[in-house]
Order: sequence, then C-alpha cells, then structure tokens
Amino acid sequence: MNKFLDKRVKPGANTKRFSETPVNGVARDFLEECAACWNALEEARRKLRRSFMYSYGDQWGDYVTDPDTLTVMTEGELIKKNGKVPLKNNMIAPILSNIDGQLRQNLMRPVCVTRDQAESKVGEMMSVAIEYVHDINELEELDADSMRMLLNGGMVAQRVEFGVNPSKERRDVWIHSVNPSRLFFNANLEDVRMWDVTCIGEIMDLPLDDVLAHFGTTPQKKSFIKEVYYNVSPRESINRAVQGDESRNLTFYTASRSSLCRVILGWKLESRDAYYWNDEQRGTWGYLPYNKECKRMLDEENEKRRKAGNGKSDDELLLINYNFATERYWYYRYMTPRGDVLKEGCSPYWHGEHNYVLHLFPLIQGRLGNFVEQFIDQQRAINRTATLIDFIRGTSSKGVLVVDDDAFESMSREDVIDEYVRYNGVLFVKLKPGQSIDGVVRQYNSGASVAGDFELLNLQLRLINEISGVNSAMQGQTPRAGTPASLYAQQIQNSSLNLKGLFDSFRTFRRRRDTKVLKTIQQFYNEQRYIDMAGKHYSEEAKWYDPQKVQNSEIDITISEGYNTPAYQMLANDFLMDLFKANAVDVKTMLENTSFPFAPKILEAIKRNEEQAAKGQPMEGIPPELLQAMGNGGAGMPQQGNAGN
Repeated sequence: MNKFLDKRVKPGANTKRFSETPVNGVARDFLEECAACWNALEEARRKLRRSFMYSYGDQWGDYVTDPDTLTVMTEGELIKKNGKVPLKNNMIAPILSNIDGQLRQNLMRPVCVTRDQAESKVGEMMSVAIEYVHDINELEELDADSMRMLLNGGMVAQRVEFGVNPSKERRDVWIHSVNPSRLFFNANLEDVRMWDVTCIGEIMDLPLDDVLAHFGTTPQKKSFIKEVYYNVSPRESINRAVQGDESRNLTFYTASRSSLCRVILGWKLESRDAYYWNDEQRGTWGYLPYNKECKRMLDEENEKRRKAGNGKSDDELLLINYNFATERYWYYRYMTPRGDVLKEGCSPYWHGEHNYVLHLFPLIQGRLGNFVEQFIDQQRAINRTATLIDFIRGTSSKGVLVVDDDAFESMSREDVIDEYVRYNGVLFVKLKPGQSIDGVVRQYNSGASVAGDFELLNLQLRLINEISGVNSAMQGQTPRAGTPASLYAQQIQNSSLNLKGLFDSFRTFRRRRDTKVLKTIQQFYNEQRYIDMAGKHYSEEAKWYDPQKVQNSEIDITISEGYNTPAYQMLANDFLMDLFKANAVDVKTMLENTSFPFAPKILEAIKRNEEQAAKGQPMEGIPPELLQAMGNGGAGMPQQGNAGN
C-alpha cells in the first residue's frame, strides 16, 4: 500500500538529482504547519462526508462490526447477510431541496452606500459593477452550492481573485468555490466573525500545463517545475468519475490522481518590526519598515513642517508621530509537497488581507456542527423501522391454507392444491359427524403484528420535519380539511422562523464576500468601462464605471431584496400602472421602468414611430400582436429576462 495514503506520513526528499536549486527557496516549516491544520480538521471532514452520505448517497454506509465474524462491514452488508433487504426512505434530501428553493426564490442583491451623501452616484456605480461581477460568475448557482456545503458540513469558503479565467477567456474579478475537503485553517477558531483566522489555504490538484502556465514565468522556473513533478503521468485511465471518490480519499501531500500535480496555497498572518506612524495633519496612519532610512524620512518631513510653522512649538504643529511597533501582515506561498516555493509575497490586495471568505455555522465555543447531522438519528430510525416492517411482513403468514389431510381421501395433496387455486375449482371433502367445513379447510393471515411499527414510523417522520424546521406548511402540502387560511399562513410564518438564523448567517457570509469583491474591483478596475448588465433601475451615468471617482471613496455595503423577485415585479408594475392611469407619467416612462415582457418591443415601436413622424414619414403603429398581448396580460409573449433587463 502506498505510504502516502497515511495522512500522518509526509513525503521524503526526492531521490532524483535536480540540476538547480529551488527558484524561490523552501518553506518546509510553513508546509508542516499547513499540514497540521489540515490534519486537525479530519473530524470535521468526516462529519461532512457522513452528512453528504445521508443527504445524497448510501444511508446504510456506516461501518459496523459483524458480531459473528468480528469483521468490519457496512450496515447494508450486515443487513443483507442476515437475510433482510436494507430499505431507505430519504427524508433529508426533500428538506435540503426546500431550503435550496427558498434561497433561490428570495434573491438578494448587493447595494453599495457611500458615507458621503454627495457621492451617492459613486455608490450606485459600484452597485452596477458588483452586479456585473455577480452575472459573469453565475453567483446564483455558486451560492446555492455553497448553501449545500454549509448545510452538510457547517463550513463554506470562496476565493476572490483578479486575473485571467481560461474558461471565460477574459481578465476580470473571479469568485471560486473552495471544496471544504481541500480547505484548511487554524483549528483554534472561536469567533463567529472569523476575526481570529491566522492561517488559511487549500490543497490544489492541477494538470502540469496549468502549473507551468501559472508559475513557469522564466525558462529556469519552467525547467525546475518539470523536474519537481517529473513523476506525473501524462495520461491516466479513469474507471469512475463524478462519484466523489477524490474528495473522500484526499491526502495532504499527494495528488488525488497520478496525472495531476499537488500545489499547496497557504496564507499566514505574520509579524515584523516596524514604525507605526500617525499623520495628524492628513489624518492618515500606517506602518513603515523598521530601518534607518524610514526613520530619516519621517524626521525630514517633521523638520519641513517645523520650518514652515514659523517658530511654533511641536504641540501646536501637526506632526507625524511614530514609534516602534509590531506589524501584522498577510503573506502567501504556493508550495510543492517538498516545500519548494513556486510563488510568494505579501498580500497584493489593497485590503491587506487574504483572498478567502470563510464562514462556519454553527460555531459554538469553538465546536463546529452542521445542519444535517442533527436529524441523522431520526433518518436512521425511519430506515430501520421500514426495514423491520418489511422483514416482519416477509416472514409472517400470508394466506396460509390449513387442510385436514384425512378429509380428502379421494384426492391427493397435489389435487387439493390445484383445485384450491383454480377458478371455479371443486373440492370433495368427507366430513365426520358433527364436523363443519371450517374445521377442515382454514386460511390464516397475519397483519396485526406491525401495527405499532407503523405508528413508530409516522412518529419519526413527524419528528424529522419538526427538528429540521421544514414542516408540511413550508413544503406547500395541502392542509387538513377545515384548517383556517389564517392558521395555515401563521404556520408558514412560524416555520420560516426556524430557518431564519441559517439564512441570516448565510447572508452575513455573502456580505463579507461582496465586500471583498468591492475592494478588489476598486483596486483592479483602473480603466473606464460601460456596464450595461444591471438593468433599467440604474441611471445611465452609473453604468459608466469611472475608477478616478471610485478608488478614492469609502463605501459600505448592505444586502437588500433583489429587484427580480416576483413579489417586487408585481408591486412595481401595479404602482407604475396606477401612475400612468393618473397621468402622472407618460407611456414611455412607464414602459422604460416596467417589467412586462412585451414592454421593450412596444417602447421600440413608439420610438420608431416618433423618428418617422419627425422625418415626415407615415407612422407604422404598434403591431397588432403586441396589442393583443397587452390585452391578455402578456400571455404568449417571449420573456425578456429579469425585471429591468
């Protein structure tokens, strides 16, 4: 067996002689620290795999010991060995599907708010830019996948980067989902806001060509990378695909497949000696390296201000105050399993942080749980009860025929069986004096032995819905006869309260992610660009992204209800129609802001007629099919996308 399958073993020095020393040096101590963080999360990954198994996989996959042979096998194998059929009734998947549907239905969008109200257009401009990033990254699908990760594992992470995406063939801000099985971070987290993260990263498996494209920036580096990954197979035969095998069998030092290269990305909050300075004149502060050159620069600036102060004392002047301090900064390294550094440096982002967004829920006193594990026991009870009922029914008597052998002297046993099951069959029975036919032929059926089991099964089905918070009202099931509408609405509202903490926690994760996206946009969008993907609810001026205005602004971000929800569309359309009927707006204004699917075509026809009238040409009028669609409420018209698009 390969020794690298043991998570406690790290690879030794490569026996191949390298022609050159590592290009960027080595960081074996930091690599071992990352490995320790990853190994410490093994219990969390085990819970994640078990929750996924009960949500979408084999619910009889837990390993147990056979009491007869003392061998380890799955519960399903043990049940089959005992002559039973391992039945399952997956009640977890519908609960997760309901939560996924609620998340998709209540679409949220980021809204940027500037601290200076005079720069409100800047906040609107950033809102357009963030919606653009949401669109190109397909965040609706990515967030739904992140929610599934949060439900099953209690942890979710995304990575925000700026660069070239080969799949999209463009350079922009990209958001990558991080597999929790590949994620590692310091194991002593207790702050639900993730403010105590000091080490974070992930293990990546990349083709050799991708590694060369990312890190082979010189011929020397390219040659070194080929020598480090000399044992990577150019091709590999794969027997199973998209079955989750790679995530289940991950180790830290070796790639999941022999055709891939293991690259470890690690971020660490490091420290160094520095000067902490505070400029009272400009209201700014920061850190400078602790050396004579920086001290001389600060002293020269203060001396200039003293000379310009015309003899004022230092207390009256606004000088730069500085003193010795310990600066904390984020440092990243891309490493090979041997500890060779492929790329490293301080955080290249203006926000000065790592580019991960990590969220754990629920995290209570440093203990991580997950949503699914709290009702796994109920799911197991349901499966065991269903299997027990099936076994009892399979072994109980069903239509057993009891016959007095002496009463059929003229017929053989085979003849009695054939006549009993034949249509219009005749049995010749010789009754004794005082004997009735019931004493000769009697049929037995056993059905009362599982009555209590059915009650237990119904109890478990009811408990799993109550524990999860997704009851029949939230699932949209038909209420019982005589249930008042107000009571049913109250049940739906109360059910949503059970999941409010989950959705609010996920909204906090999205807000932190969008804040990091906002800061990345401010830094790397350094050219003017026109963004026409945000719809009509933004002004034309806001769609022109101007980096000169954005990069010097302090912007806060909030999450509010999106404009493309059905409830908002109906409310906006009714409000616009009321304004139009009251002659408060003209037809063009109404059509430009409504979400009717036929509105763009009607507006285009009106503008075309106005242009023809200005040229003295006869007007065409609105096409009849559009007028008919307006009369039918838009039925049959092609959809134009979300509201405002």
